[in-house]
Amino acid sequence: MRSTRGPWAALLGLVAVGWVLTGDAIRACAQPARPTPEQQKTLEQVCLARARSELLARIGALVLRDGVTVGDWLARDADLDRALRLWVRTRPAAGRPRLYSDAVGEVDVRVTPAELESELLNLADEYPAAARAARVDAGTLRSAAGRWPILWATGRAAVAGTTRSAQPPGWEDVEPGEVELARAAAVADAHHALLTAAGRLKISSARRLYEFLESSAAVRQAVQTELQRVARLKVEFAPDQVALVEARVSMRDLLRIVTRVCEEHCDGDEFAAADFREMVLLSREDELSAAGLATPPGAAARRSRYEPIELDVPDWTDTALSAIGRIEPSDEEAADDTALEQAARLDGIAQLGRQVESLTIQPGVTVGEFLGYHQELKDDVVLFLSGARVVSAPRPSSADGIEVTVELPLRRLWEILRRRMKLEEVEPPATAPAVPPTAAYWRPAVPRSGSAVAWGWPESVSLPA
Repeated sequence: MRSTRGPWAALLGLVAVGWVLTGDAIRACAQPARPTPEQQKTLEQVCLARARSELLARIGALVLRDGVTVGDWLARDADLDRALRLWVRTRPAAGRPRLYSDAVGEVDVRVTPAELESELLNLADEYPAAARAARVDAGTLRSAAGRWPILWATGRAAVAGTTRSAQPPGWEDVEPGEVELARAAAVADAHHALLTAAGRLKISSARRLYEFLESSAAVRQAVQTELQRVARLKVEFAPDQVALVEARVSMRDLLRIVTRVCEEHCDGDEFAAADFREMVLLSREDELSAAGLATPPGAAARRSRYEPIELDVPDWTDTALSAIGRIEPSDEEAADDTALEQAARLDGIAQLGRQVESLTIQPGVTVGEFLGYHQELKDDVVLFLSGARVVSAPRPSSADGIEVTVELPLRRLWEILRRRMKLEEVEPPATAPAVPPTAAYWRPAVPRSGSAVAWGWPESVSLPA
């Protein structure tokens, strides 16, 4: 949120309620100790998990038809929702992790429309009832995928936020009792998923075990109780605050369970022991497995209820830059598609670098000029530029050349630059939201006559040549 009053009026008309960093304090806070290899590994795991969570949210927001989203479709079947969540959790990192000098890490994940279309088509076949209820068919999915962009998501975490607790990595702000609640809920979900997976097993070419499980409530309950008793569980607390439980049961145990339950509860000859032996032969697996997911209650987090609001930040902070990178190979170069796409991306990054340098921090001060005075930030800005995303499929730009569109969200750039600015906590102005208790003003630390650091916000600032 930007202040609507003059810069000096904003300062003089408010009462400071917090602290003000001096130049020495800014420098001390901006250079935390470099993380150990173990801390860096944990940080990358947390970042990747958070990126996958963000990617799942973006997938859920994609439109299928007439205002119906992927999330609306998933909400019709808990098993369908779980299946897509588990698939997203397998997405690998896109590119290398980025570790900045302030011990903040970032990891990207991406999914192309073709990859997502293929997975959703498989899920529509596997869960036909939910697809019919949402009126989602193969044609709908293919048509919608043609309109979808390449989806990117970035997970971000700081070393200080991942190493201060005996809790599992990423769970530092969750109460211990609530961690146990999440574990118990994931175990229950895993047991349910295991029973559902058992129901999909074929007992003949045209019948599945689901028919036996649904033959009576007593049959289903008896099988479920025995599966819960014999299933082997593996519990994992993922860094994105998701408890993940894998449940396994051998096919030998499953055969024994359903055979005994049939003997005790079945009337007539609709199902027989021979059907279940056929099930084992048709499965061609030694074990049946399924996974359950759960998150802690939202009220369990020991995090602040409020985030500080920033005043007088640049207009571009929450936007993104884009550029079109092009490459035309010389006659001596082999036209390898992957190499050409990477070269086009690098050309796009070079253009983004020039756009970044021209961004205005305050009247008369551009990012390029600011970095000229604060050389220690340049490595972080170069690392930030390396996170530029290719958001389009390669397109031909000439007989042998290609072009791609690259995009660069700018929030992280502002976070890098503001480390060399003065922070003042003040009461929010009347025009600001009333809920957050404090607001933050950032003041560029630039040279001034007779002083090493300028602590005010003058109308104009002259930077050294």
